[in-house]
Amino acid sequence: MAARARQPVTVEPKQDEQESAPAFVWEPYTPGSVLRVSHTSCCGLYEWAAEGGQFFVLRSAGDRGYEETGRGRYRQALDVYIALAEAHRGEHLRRGERPDPDTFLLNGRRG
Repeated sequence: MAARARQPVTVEPKQDEQESAPAFVWEPYTPGSVLRVSHTSCCGLYEWAAEGGQFFVLRSAGDRGYEETGRGRYRQALDVYIALAEAHRGEHLRRGERPDPDTFLLNGRRG
């Protein structure tokens, strides 16, 4: 199987996210083998995905499809997902909103 060429994209956080959002490199997602999305974060912002033995986080890129970050082993990618989900939860709390519960954070998968 040929390796996919990736064009890294560094995405700056939105103005209201700049204090809390972790900085990650987001790359265009190019479908490969069978994609499995097993978890979606609050507001549907991030998706926990696996493909061909690799784990990663997806987010919508609007008309450009999807972007991914954190591709790698389970623990590495899970740490990225948790950092993003916790930052997003913090944004809701700072605005006085009640975030949707995230079972990855609630069920202790962070440990």
